[in-house]
Amino acid sequence: MRYEEILRRLAIIDEGFVEDQVGLRLGLSGASALDLKTAALVRVGVLAAIGSPAVCLEWSTGRALASGATEDEIAEVLLAIAPVAGLGRVVTAVPGVADALGYDIDAALEKLDDR
Repeated sequence: MRYEEILRRLAIIDEGFVEDQVGLRLGLSGASALDLKTAALVRVGVLAAIGSPAVCLEWSTGRALASGATEDEIAEVLLAIAPVAGLGRVVTAVPGVADALGYDIDAALEKLDDR
């Protein structure tokens, strides 16, 4: 496999590729006591708390939405982790989460500046 394909598949978080190549399963195991939505929301919070790149936050937010989470629930996760993870981590996570929600945070901030 050429390095370009490996890098491309990692950049888009190709779940099947990651599982096949490194044995890392990104889905939930059937033994989880958490429902899919709750587990997906936890992932968003953890990825934000550890300072993951925007693409990871976009992926996890998309998974949360697909699991039935609402935009409000996802935003509330960021508020919930702020006291523990720190405001800096949460603020850094906002662009990735906003992109996944289809919210242009840069445009919203520019509108505030125009006022």
